[in-house]
Amino acid sequence: MYIGVLPSGPNPGPFSIVMRTLSTLAYWEGFILLGGFFGTVLWKLLTGGISLEQLLEGDVRHPNAAEGDSTSASPGRAQSLVSTIFVAAYYLLQVVQNPKEFPKLPPDLIAVLAGSQALYLGGKAQAMLLGPLLDFLKRRTP
Repeated sequence: MYIGVLPSGPNPGPFSIVMRTLSTLAYWEGFILLGGFFGTVLWKLLTGGISLEQLLEGDVRHPNAAEGDSTSASPGRAQSLVSTIFVAAYYLLQVVQNPKEFPKLPPDLIAVLAGSQALYLGGKAQAMLLGPLLDFLKRRTP
């Protein structure tokens, strides 16, 4: 097996042509793959295969109800969605303005996104852990 240095200069030879062809092929394969993912998700959204009906609703515990929980509007989900969309739009605009390099997000924006996700997950953890504990304590007290 021969491992050598690729020639450089004004006439680098056949290796440069092969690498440029592979690079172009990889670019178009990635573009087609991501386009296919996007098209499939969009098709499923438009035909109803992916339901967005309860996107902003969360479960609420009702220990006295027959089912145990019901659904209602979740402010935690709404604020998490809004902050995520805002950060994603900011990032996309930065990429459009300078597509040659990855954009740097300001630390404050990252902190806002992290805080939003922490509030959402904290609410989920509180509902998941505190609800059963309260039910247990209610059963134990006469």
